[in-house]
Amino acid sequence: MQSQIDTVEKQLQALITALDGQDAGAIVTATEELAAAVILLRGTNIPAGEENRAHALISRTLSQLEAAAIRVNILKNWTRQRIDKNRELRGAQPRGVALSY
Repeated sequence: MQSQIDTVEKQLQALITALDGQDAGAIVTATEELAAAVILLRGTNIPAGEENRAHALISRTLSQLEAAAIRVNILKNWTRQRIDKNRELRGAQPRGVALSY
């Protein structure tokens, strides 16, 4: 059976793949599944000898989530630019940068 640490690693990779694919639905799904895996990891006992691996995984997950937030903001900004360009072509005012981070 796959350990909870392995599940978190798998879900983290799924999120990275979804972000690289720029698929909004896949990003939302992968984010929710990663969050669930992390919650389950928090509630489990880490087997003896796996503490260092778990700590390294949590550190890597946090840094990858930081990178994911940056990617999401870039994708939002690109989308905002496309929307603004379309508004400009129709003669409407652009709305500006879309950031949430």
